[in-house]
Amino acid sequence: MTGHRRSARSCDVSGDVGRAAVYACELAAFDGTDLEDQRSFVDVERIIRSIAESPWWSGPVVAVRRARAGTMSSVAAGSVGRHDAPIEIRLADGQCTIATAAHELAHALAGVEHGHDDVFRRAYLDVVAMGTNVDPLDRRGSIHVDQLGEAFDAAGLALAERRWPPPDPGTVGAIAL
Repeated sequence: MTGHRRSARSCDVSGDVGRAAVYACELAAFDGTDLEDQRSFVDVERIIRSIAESPWWSGPVVAVRRARAGTMSSVAAGSVGRHDAPIEIRLADGQCTIATAAHELAHALAGVEHGHDDVFRRAYLDVVAMGTNVDPLDRRGSIHVDQLGEAFDAAGLALAERRWPPPDPGTVGAIAL
């Protein structure tokens, strides 16, 4: 693993069914790819903003902050059950990656109360599509979405019906991968 916080050994806690399975799928899909490359906080914040401020985004307002020094994992925090309330994404040192950005944005889009369930997984695939499918002639982004979707399928993880518009990568400014 090249810097992403997830591990296949993570366990489901706090009733968040599917958490460990999602983390294992992330490893299967993204380990060793450009989505796991460490980037500057500024670059990852720019990527998050390009998606969360795009015409496609139907989620809440998203603020991006650095996590406190010594924090081991990134988080999307907000009011449970209030989809209109702002979400704060706090990025931990060592986790400034596109994979982490997509994961936390998926929590914002799905609603933090969904944990890692089928609604979150649908949001995750769509956010990955928005964040990596910049050039329709470049298959790298599609490959990332395909790999994550295939990992979800292989793990028997269902996807919810989409509750937002389908991904339209043309609405996001160029994101350099």
